[in-house]
Amino acid sequence: MELFAHVKEVLKINTAPAYWPKMILCSLATTLPLLVGVLTGHLVIASFGALVGFTLVLNDHFGQFGHRLWIITLTYFILLAGLSLGVFLQGHVLLAALVLFIISYWAGLMGGNGAELERAVIFAVFQFLAGFYSPVIGPAYSMVVLYSLVGYVSLVICAAIIVVLRGHNPNPYSRVRVSLRYVITAERSRHFYAISYAVAVLACWCLVEILKLDHGYWAIGTILLIMRPDATQSVYRSVQRFFGTLLGVIVADILILSLHSPIPIVAAIAFFSIFTPWSLARSYWLGSAIASVCILLILDLPSLTHGDLQTPLLRLQATALGCGITILMVAFWKWRPAIGSRS
Repeated sequence: MELFAHVKEVLKINTAPAYWPKMILCSLATTLPLLVGVLTGHLVIASFGALVGFTLVLNDHFGQFGHRLWIITLTYFILLAGLSLGVFLQGHVLLAALVLFIISYWAGLMGGNGAELERAVIFAVFQFLAGFYSPVIGPAYSMVVLYSLVGYVSLVICAAIIVVLRGHNPNPYSRVRVSLRYVITAERSRHFYAISYAVAVLACWCLVEILKLDHGYWAIGTILLIMRPDATQSVYRSVQRFFGTLLGVIVADILILSLHSPIPIVAAIAFFSIFTPWSLARSYWLGSAIASVCILLILDLPSLTHGDLQTPLLRLQATALGCGITILMVAFWKWRPAIGSRS
């Protein structure tokens, strides 16, 4: 395939209608914990609740409503388990690395199919890393759980109200039992992908630990999100992720320098979180850009009065590292048959 064709494929924007129920839910579940934080003066802790609400909506399959509630609730407790385990293992680097490797291997066996259980496990790794690396969470653990519960309850209540007012046409979805059975396999190619996935994550973890990178766990999260069994798709997603994050950092920097009070910032978060589900359905680079703006504003909300640009730059640095490791692992996939044939 010619270079122009690859570029066209990477930048392609799909035709996808705006699914307003999910878009509105994403905004409500993200901003309601922040509004509670503004009123109570707990913006730092409220940001974790906002991120939980944001994540839960992205893993909502919008299928049959009873099953939706089951998946939302299951995802919430999986996220909470990841966060709790990360807090519990703070300071135990080797044990945390082993846990990270095992969970990544398990997620890799799910095959990159994007089923709800697979996404819940990957999002739980994000929570695990946040719990392990964020010193503020341990002492304020009960408050973090409380605000995460605000995100969960906000989503459940708002989802029920929207179904009552608007009705609901269920989407197809994967059963949790099917996803669990899919992991049990003797297929060598899937185990090779899972081990490659886990090794890439562990290699990134080691670099973060050796170099003492601030917010370096975002690089690990990048690998978890972009690496796929198909090498070409992994490269595409690496380029899309970096390009989208770069755009998101530029927009976030402008907003950080322009907005210096909580309410306008929460309004901006509400706006960008509305369009996150829609943009992810249209294109991965566009979705990465919109989601990056939303996440960066949430994380920088407690310090935005000072116009701090450090967090966006750290996210771009971590994204570049994660994309680079993914591309190196893809290169290993490509060279493996040649190495095997010479041996």
